[in-house]
Parts: sequence; C-alpha cells; structure tokens
Amino acid sequence: MRKEAGFGTLMRVAKSLSDQTKSWDAVYRELQRQIIAGQLRPRERLVEDEIIERAGATRHAVRRAFDELERMGLVVRQPNKGVQVRDYSIPEIEELYEIRECLETRAATHFDRPADPELVAQLTDIATRHRAASREQRFGEVFSLNNSFHEVLYRAAGNQQLAEAIIHYTFATHPIRTRAFPNEELREIAIAEHFDMIDAIAKGQGDRLAGIVRNHIQRPKEFYLKATYIQDTL
Repeated sequence: MRKEAGFGTLMRVAKSLSDQTKSWDAVYRELQRQIIAGQLRPRERLVEDEIIERAGATRHAVRRAFDELERMGLVVRQPNKGVQVRDYSIPEIEELYEIRECLETRAATHFDRPADPELVAQLTDIATRHRAASREQRFGEVFSLNNSFHEVLYRAAGNQQLAEAIIHYTFATHPIRTRAFPNEELREIAIAEHFDMIDAIAKGQGDRLAGIVRNHIQRPKEFYLKATYIQDTL
C-alpha cells in the first residue's frame, strides 16, 4: 500500500510539473506570437498582473515566460519600468546590422567548395518546413525554423567562434527581424533566398552566397525602420 501511495504521489507531482511547464510555455508562445505579429509594439510594457488575469496563468508561469522572452532577445527589463518589448535607436540598428553583415558575409565566403550532400539535404528540409509554416502563417514556427536554418548554415562554415558571434548578433536583432514576418511579400522573398543559399553552397559559390546573405539581412532592417520610425510618426 505504501509503495502504491508513493507511486501515486510521484505521478501527481509529475503531472503538476508537466502542467506548470505547459502553462509557462503557452504564455511564452502567445506573447512571442503577439510581438512577432506586431500586436505588441516596440517599447510597449508587458504588465505582469494583466497577463496573469488574461492568460489565467500563475505568476511563476508569467515570470518564466518573461525570462524566455528576454533570453530570445524579444524583451528587456528596465529599472522602474518592468518588462518592455525591445526597442532600438536608429544608430543602434545601423551598428548591429553593420556587424551582422561583416560576420555573415565572411562566413559565406568559407563555402568555396561544393557542400556535403547531407548538409544540403538538411538545409533543404528546414527551408521546406519554413516555407510551409510561412504560407500557413504559423509565425512561431517561422521564427524557430528560420533561426535553425541560419545556425546550421553558419556552423557548417567551419569556424565555430564566428558562428557563435553570428548567433549572438542574430539574437540581438530578433525584434527587428520578426517585425517583417506578417508581410507576405517579404516572407516569400526570404523563402526564395533560402533556397538560393542552398543552391550556392551546393555549387561551392561562396561569393554568390555572400551577396544573397547581404540582401537577405538588410530587408527586415529596412522594413523595421520604416514601420517604427515613419509609420509611428504619422
């Protein structure tokens, strides 16, 4: 009897922990979706009590969701202001994207020989799933698959320190990049460019890849600047 009771207690604890995990993850994914879709704008505060009431979640779950949003670079914690959707000044944006262009185009030139067919197949699979998620407007998956595509690509360039630096600055620009996600035309261009990148590495055309990458990272920046610093002043 004691063993059965102990097992039952463990099962209830496991279920409770599972429910808590689902709870914070659900809050995180909904807030992520709202930021990506532009429903939560740059500099907008995320009020803990309001989210608790709206989501029907625990305070622990909401704070855990905030932690994950901060880790992904989508929000920042400000003294006396709480949690806010991340925002950037125009000089900060230009500086971040200058760094990204230097790092990513440099990594691209490493692909001066035809890539391993396994890498080509892996990137094709990710790009195909990204395309499907984009056309079905599953923006959370678009976000994660896009990150996966670029991480796999740059890690395959052979310089892991360079890849880590690229990942760092990609995280730093998440709110800029995701602002363009609701725009179907830009998403379709990004999809086409992913497949062009795959074709370039399959043929060992590093210089061509660098040109594609340069255009690929600039469009979301230009969209963000127009949406944030032009539309917001109208």
